[in-house]
Amino acid sequence: MTDVPVSELKDYKGIILSGGPMSVYDPHSPTVDRALFNLGVPVLGICYGHQLMQHILGGSVQTSNTKEYGMADLMVLNKTGLFEGVSDATQVWMSHGDNVHHLADGFEEIGRSSDCPFSAVQNLEQSFFGVQFHLEVTHTPEGMTMLDNFLKRCQVRRDWSIEQFIANEVEAIQKKVGDKKVFLLCSGGVDSTVCFALLEKALGPDRVYGLLVDHGMMRYQEADRVKKALNEAGFTNLHVSNQGDLFLSQLAGVAEPEAKRKIIGDLFWQVKEQVAEELQLNPDEWIMGQGTIYPDTIESGGSKHADKIKTHHNRVDLVQQMIDAGKVIEPIAQLYKDEVRQLGESLGFRILWCGANLSQALVWECAFCALTMRWFSMLLILLSLTRPFRMLLTPSMAWATPNYACFRFSRLVCKGMDVRTVTRWLFGPPAVIGICWKSFLQPSPIVFLKSIV
Repeated sequence: MTDVPVSELKDYKGIILSGGPMSVYDPHSPTVDRALFNLGVPVLGICYGHQLMQHILGGSVQTSNTKEYGMADLMVLNKTGLFEGVSDATQVWMSHGDNVHHLADGFEEIGRSSDCPFSAVQNLEQSFFGVQFHLEVTHTPEGMTMLDNFLKRCQVRRDWSIEQFIANEVEAIQKKVGDKKVFLLCSGGVDSTVCFALLEKALGPDRVYGLLVDHGMMRYQEADRVKKALNEAGFTNLHVSNQGDLFLSQLAGVAEPEAKRKIIGDLFWQVKEQVAEELQLNPDEWIMGQGTIYPDTIESGGSKHADKIKTHHNRVDLVQQMIDAGKVIEPIAQLYKDEVRQLGESLGFRILWCGANLSQALVWECAFCALTMRWFSMLLILLSLTRPFRMLLTPSMAWATPNYACFRFSRLVCKGMDVRTVTRWLFGPPAVIGICWKSFLQPSPIVFLKSIV
């Protein structure tokens, strides 16, 4: 998992072995030096890290009879160590195909689910802990309590805060940008909007220019609503470029997800260059900004041992080359989504969005909001309503109802992507498309993100 010699880890307060899609029996899977467990510091293994710790210390791992992906009920058997202050039964998030079959000497089982014995184990004397579930995600409601218990074992200072992040990042932005200005790609989603606000705090509104690209895959009039919302939030230095025809023409007939993502990422950069030329922006005076967050990099396979889940449009090769050349600034690239939301609230900006202000709407947008689902459901489904993309639809049934002029079911030839039991799956999603009599010109797609077997 790390190429750092164990001798260089001796001054660390604690070590976390993270999860991943690998099997401990795969000779190419990442591992650690057994000497790591002789450092005398607490160690927490999560998912694959839990299996790896048992494998190295003398336990055994096997393929699960039941592969788990999703929420599970954990029965807490011992409320010490990680489980101090945790409920007797608590919800956790599982995602695994292997599980621990036999414990290494000195370990005890402290939690299990109905399908996974040894879901949580500990060697309390040495402060070694392992959990098969993901305690770091929102779907494990008491996961932060468990992590807090581990940090107590590590005896670490709690000196990181979002306020300190703002102070440090403002200074870093000012140092990196110097006397230049930032040309920021923004979408109206939480990441780029919060990035917009942070850049303006560091540089002032006159030195940050936002570019919203209408790529033709948004909801009806969504680009106009995003522009209005951002303007009302005080982001008036904003330009909208309508590039729907360009994006749709380049994507026509392309079904493979990674190919589409590369096209989209390259087109964003192409449009940015085109708009900069139209606005007569001197490239020597500007640097590009992106609202990239840490999961974008991880999911794109951007670290040595990270599997590629999907290449985000801000991590295609062309953009990565610009990043390596120092031509891109990404102020929130080390944050996770929940931290980005905290940052947005701490910056204190307000916006009217669907009748609410930004701190409780745009900053806390969820998976049901089209802004967040844009790159997945909109790319796969709304394109089916456009002429270039209809060629990808397989034969379908159509019928009329009292409320719909046409109600059609169709399976798309294009593929969606999902991650189940830490494995990347591609599937052909179906679409149910209805045209309402009362608003005949406004198609209303309904999407079921499941594979048809």
